[in-house]
Amino acid sequence: MNQNEILNLYSPYPKGVRRILKLTWIEFFLRNLPEAFIYILGIHIVSRKYFNILRLIFLSIVLSLTSFFVRWLPIYLGVHMIINIILTISIMAITGIPIIKSIYSTLLVYFMLSLSEFFNLILLNLLNINMEFSNPVTKCLLGIPSLIFLLLFIMIFNYAFKRKEDIKKCL
Repeated sequence: MNQNEILNLYSPYPKGVRRILKLTWIEFFLRNLPEAFIYILGIHIVSRKYFNILRLIFLSIVLSLTSFFVRWLPIYLGVHMIINIILTISIMAITGIPIIKSIYSTLLVYFMLSLSEFFNLILLNLLNINMEFSNPVTKCLLGIPSLIFLLLFIMIFNYAFKRKEDIKKCL
């Protein structure tokens, strides 16, 4: 038996769901890595932690790799998200963001990510685009709007937070 047959034998969910959860290397580079970069950027902005670009790139690679391998685990649907959130909070705490800020920043940005995915699904549905993607490149290209939505949410949050700080300074 090869590794895939063993994973299929002990997997708790049907084959179609397993195919959705597993990432290919193309999806890793075209979707997971940019998403992790925006995600880490958002966590740093929400937590008001200074960052440099090299640190963001390094943390994006680490988070992408952990997410990639967690999604290959033969676990129930949804458990991989909880594991990824816990790992993200841990990584952010290790890099110097206080644990409380790490928790709420991670959860808030994860909520923004979920919201952006929801808006992307609505957009794809309105445009009558088939959401059953067999080609990983097509799947990644159709996921770009959700990354743009996520970046917009983070920029709006950053603007609102700076505006709030400016108002406090004036008072």
